[in-house]
Amino acid sequence: MRIRSFFLFRRYTIPTFVILLLLFALILMSLRVKQRKGVDFFDAFLMELTSPFQKASTFVIKTVQGVFQNYIILIHLQKENAMLKQKIVELQKENYQIKEMAYANERLKRLLQFREKISSSAIAAEVIGQDPSSWFKSVTINKGEKDGVKQSMAVISPEGVVGQILKTASYHSTVLLITDYNSAIDSVIQRTRAKAIVEGIGENRCQLKYLLRSEDVTIGDIVVTSGLGGNFPKGLMVGEIRKVDKKEHGIFQQAELVPSVDLTKLEEILVIAESPLLQQEDKGKKVKKSPGRMAPKKK
Repeated sequence: MRIRSFFLFRRYTIPTFVILLLLFALILMSLRVKQRKGVDFFDAFLMELTSPFQKASTFVIKTVQGVFQNYIILIHLQKENAMLKQKIVELQKENYQIKEMAYANERLKRLLQFREKISSSAIAAEVIGQDPSSWFKSVTINKGEKDGVKQSMAVISPEGVVGQILKTASYHSTVLLITDYNSAIDSVIQRTRAKAIVEGIGENRCQLKYLLRSEDVTIGDIVVTSGLGGNFPKGLMVGEIRKVDKKEHGIFQQAELVPSVDLTKLEEILVIAESPLLQQEDKGKKVKKSPGRMAPKKK
């Protein structure tokens, strides 16, 4: 009989377990009605029994919510960060442009002030190209024959002598720099008034040619244009002497100078459209043509 009942229990395990749970629930309900204190004990027992599972489920839910919210916030922050970076780049670009405009305005202001001092007929031009070869030292400017630029005209800047016009086209010209081997400018040493010819020797250097050995020349002397030849006004700064070599024999000494203009950073220049000699001749003609008293007619 026991064996049979055991097999019946094994066969109907789940229904039996369900019936027991229902009975247990009925007992709890009856206890809740009859004894309030006993119900509190069982409620506390059930809360203690289920609280770990509730905590775990709450932790999982909050974690998932937090991860999801952080993901959304992170995407939003990434978009905002990208927008801010783009804005920073635009502001930096605008700042660079404003600075460049300020520097250009300052250079043009100095150039115009220098133009008023030198010659009202001087033509302002912008450097738009540079000879890439190492054999020739020249730059291209954006003014040409249509603007009144002609060959051999002097090219200067507020810092000093730049060179001469070598070739011209309708709207462009080539400037031969004073550091080129083919450049030659009549000059004098400012301190002693010793005369010499400034010739280019490449790189950023020039030499004084035909400088008498008897002349007093020292490192640091300033060399300026002599005004001879008619192209350059007198007294423009050419450069500063950095090396002197008095030979043991011969009538000339050697001296090297560095141009006062940094020819590697040229941006704006002035072309002397009218030579100083022509200006003086024009002034003389105007003086001669000035009206005076008319002579009385002879009877």
